[in-house]
Amino acid sequence: MSTLTFKATGSWLLLIALTLLSVAASEWVRNPAVMILIVVLAVIIKGQSIVDVFMGLQSAPALWRRLLLSYVIVVPATIGAVIVWL
Repeated sequence: MSTLTFKATGSWLLLIALTLLSVAASEWVRNPAVMILIVVLAVIIKGQSIVDVFMGLQSAPALWRRLLLSYVIVVPATIGAVIVWL
């Protein structure tokens, strides 16, 4: 198995695990703020994995990688903050 295939498979398994964690949090966690925090963190980690592995930006110019990673962090965090404060 090539290194790229191994990284993609590992990232795919991480995405599946984080999705299952989000589903479990929606069932088990009764505090909405905690549940939203768990889901937002899962989305941020999933986005970082997609940017680095599936989009191949780990070796891209730093500006492009930083722009996409900041988008992956800022948008979910903003949405989560707005939902918690409303």
